[in-house]
Amino acid sequence: MMLPKPINRKLSLSEWLVFLMIAFAAILSFWALPTIAVSDGLLHVYFLNVGQGDAELIDFNGKQILIDGGPDSKILQELGRVMPFYDHSIDLVVLTHPHADHVTGLVEVLKRYEVEQIVENYTPYNTAEYAEWNKAKSSVATIQAQAGQTIDLGDGAALTVLYPADPKSDDEEFLKNPHDGMVVLRLDYGDDGVLFMGDAEAKTEYKLLDGSASLSAQFLKIGHHGSKTSTMDNFLKAVNPVLAFIGVGAKNRYGHPHPTVLERLENYGIKYYRTDIDGAVELILDGQNYKIVN
Repeated sequence: MMLPKPINRKLSLSEWLVFLMIAFAAILSFWALPTIAVSDGLLHVYFLNVGQGDAELIDFNGKQILIDGGPDSKILQELGRVMPFYDHSIDLVVLTHPHADHVTGLVEVLKRYEVEQIVENYTPYNTAEYAEWNKAKSSVATIQAQAGQTIDLGDGAALTVLYPADPKSDDEEFLKNPHDGMVVLRLDYGDDGVLFMGDAEAKTEYKLLDGSASLSAQFLKIGHHGSKTSTMDNFLKAVNPVLAFIGVGAKNRYGHPHPTVLERLENYGIKYYRTDIDGAVELILDGQNYKIVN
């Protein structure tokens, strides 16, 4: 059987115009979708699933703040899932402390993204991962974290450093346990507050309780992956959150989150999400109401 010959016909001017209009509309819709996602006037907080580690991304009107980066390069996959593919910049990176499960992924972030500024509590902590971080960040403006610093995100949203009150990078006790020099952050937007505890333990919680900063917050990123050394009863009462979020790896060797912490949350009627079971969780705020996307 002979196949019919293809019809070779030039498109008319009107047909070309229709074709170009369709193509142009398709391109516009392709680019507009991710732009709308990051410019909707809502504040998005992503509790990213990076395994046994921590990583949270704040996105507000296209401004992005990344808190910690997890233990490996999985952070790149997670960021690629929630950020527009063409966006290769992050306004601010916060390193809460130099342990590998928080800093290693940030090294990968610095290789892939243009980071405008870094906030951390610097320490001469001696590990290969932290040494690589210090080398990678050498060309990025870095600020020493200290309680009282405020980062204005515009439109009524602000991120405030609650701890450390008095950074001492050469303190021997701090060098033995960097958790004692944790960068603790509070995000405020309208009536909404989110407390990011990093790996802070009871010692830091008690210092915060003794301080003047407001701890009451609707949303709490649980300290130290739900370890029994964190989220003490008095601290939880002071924060009094509606929801809590736990960054933790599946079947981790530390037994995180500890049953005592989960029981404490349940006793107070606090619903919680954990990345090993729920995966990445998105918290969306408008200043009065919230929504969870999971």
